[in-house]
Formats: sequence, structure tokens, C-alpha cells
Amino acid sequence: MTKAQARAIARALWRQWDAAALRDLGTRMADELFGLPLWKQAGTVFCFVPMPGEPDLTPVLEAALAQGKRLLVPRVRGARMEPVEIARLDELAPGAYGIREPAGGTAAAPETLGADTLALIPCLAAGPNGVRLGRGGGYYDRFLAHYKGKRLLVCPGALRLAGVPADPWDARFAPGEFLTGGC
Repeated sequence: MTKAQARAIARALWRQWDAAALRDLGTRMADELFGLPLWKQAGTVFCFVPMPGEPDLTPVLEAALAQGKRLLVPRVRGARMEPVEIARLDELAPGAYGIREPAGGTAAAPETLGADTLALIPCLAAGPNGVRLGRGGGYYDRFLAHYKGKRLLVCPGALRLAGVPADPWDARFAPGEFLTGGC
């Protein structure tokens, strides 16, 4: 199977969830996350801002702010993605690819985010060997190549596909690094 074929299969699986189901999935994922020591120990959270067709992790963004955690979200600049701190969700506006991101703010270098940082990483699918299949831009692979903190792949079990192809630069996740929402 090629990456294009794997992405087509994964996109078809994602389309089976409507907006209400994705909100429910996001809520279950947030509940799962809030029970983990990784969440409780994190002083900084780097989390993607959900776009249509992804689990709605808005409860995670809100909880990070409410609990006084430093919240970083992605901003795309050319071929790279940078984590930018926000203090309120209303700081987000449509940016690259229509994804909400901070218009201002100072970016943090991934290599400066250490052991107290938890990164929540989106995917289209993952292989049984933990290979992350993204949308094809390489933004998260480049970020993860320099990131030194803790991480979880936001990936329902239904999106664990056999035979996901991998390149040497593709991020891989260990069995305990998945946030599934019970799916």
C-alpha cells in the first residue's frame, strides 16, 4: 500500500464520523487524557486546534487554560510549524489551510520544550508498528524530530491500519503513546 492509498482509506474512515460523533470522541479523549499522570504533570501543553473532520479537543484547550498550564498551539509559517503560546481561545483566527492559529505571539523552538511539556499530535491513521500517517505536509514530523518532551498520538483504535507505509523520517509512537478515546 502507498501512503496515498493509506490516506484515502483513513479519510474514508474519518468521514464515517459526523460532527456530533467527533465532538463525542473529543470529549472521551479529553476524559481519558485528564486521568493520565502525563496530563497532571504537564506544565505546558502543545495541542493542535481541531479542524472539521478531527476529534474536537476544545475541552483540552479550555482545561489547559483553566488549570493554569502554558498552552501552545501550532502556527504554520511556510514549510514549518511553530508552537505559539496563547492565553485565550479567542486569539485564534483562520490561518494556513483554514486552520485556526494565533495571528501574533512569539514562537517557541521545539527543542526548548522539555520534560514538563505534553504534545498532542493529530494523525489520519497509524500502523500497528506505531508509524504515524499524517496529511502529507511533514509539519509534525519536522516538529517531532526536534521535540524532547512527552507526547501522545490522538488516534482512535479504528484508525490503526495494517500496512501503513513509512519513510525513515516518519514519527513512530510506542503502544503507551496513543490517546484513543476508548475507540
